[in-house]
Amino acid sequence: MVYNIILFLILLLFFIFGVSWFVASRICRSPREYKREEWKKYDLHPEIVDFNSPDGLKLAGAFIRGVNKAIIILLHGYGRSMEQLLPQASFLNKAGYNIFMFDFRASGGSEGKFITFGQREQADLVGAIDYLKKRRDVDLGRTGLLGFSMGGAVAMMKSGDIPEVKAIVINSTYAHFKSVIWMNFQRYLKGLPFFPIGYLILGIIKFRTGIYYPRINPIKYLSRLKARPLMIIHGAHDKRVPIENALEFAKAAPWVKEFWLQRESEHENTYTISKGEYEDKVLNFFNKYLLEL
Repeated sequence: MVYNIILFLILLLFFIFGVSWFVASRICRSPREYKREEWKKYDLHPEIVDFNSPDGLKLAGAFIRGVNKAIIILLHGYGRSMEQLLPQASFLNKAGYNIFMFDFRASGGSEGKFITFGQREQADLVGAIDYLKKRRDVDLGRTGLLGFSMGGAVAMMKSGDIPEVKAIVINSTYAHFKSVIWMNFQRYLKGLPFFPIGYLILGIIKFRTGIYYPRINPIKYLSRLKARPLMIIHGAHDKRVPIENALEFAKAAPWVKEFWLQRESEHENTYTISKGEYEDKVLNFFNKYLLEL
């Protein structure tokens, strides 16, 4: 009887560890999205480039020439690639802006093993800026950022160290990654207790990547922005990044130039559900803070 109990407990521990390792692996090494065929849907003429992050990773990028010298860098979300933001690239480029897009590390066609939800991806943005400094066809003093979800987190955490960035749009971005962890655990692992499985998953991820996800808090970097123009877009029905994150950003940054709560949208459809209004609001924001300097 005792032997059976011990055997059951050992098997249970192996099961818990196995499930936790599998989930941790799926999170920090999400299957790569590679959708280069998506470019065919848009009348864009990209210059395909590659550049290096400061820590030596080769990253895939695309430069789209505009008619003015201002430039907007687009930052995609978790598990996606630069093609996620092709709709935004299209309307911004048609309005005259140079566009730079790239795949974060461990995403799309870029090198790298692990996704770190903005912590190490900040270096990728620095690499993009360093690459653009070598081009003579852009005015880096008129740089804007548009980041979706994880991309918005990168924008919030690193813009304060990049004086060239003059205006920032964040879309569906988390203020505290801890809230995202909890909500998504409940959503995707229903019935499983956060203790011990959730903590074990986080521990495995830290062991493999060196990053403890609950300590990723983009809101702590707000003071570094020094009141630079900021626009916040969030879906009222976002089930991946709770709306409280956007409200907390707005409360902590009284200089926010525009806060748009899209009342019909969820996490990924703020653009598709309100295309015209989205384009008008984003263009008006960038025109004001990049072209009227």
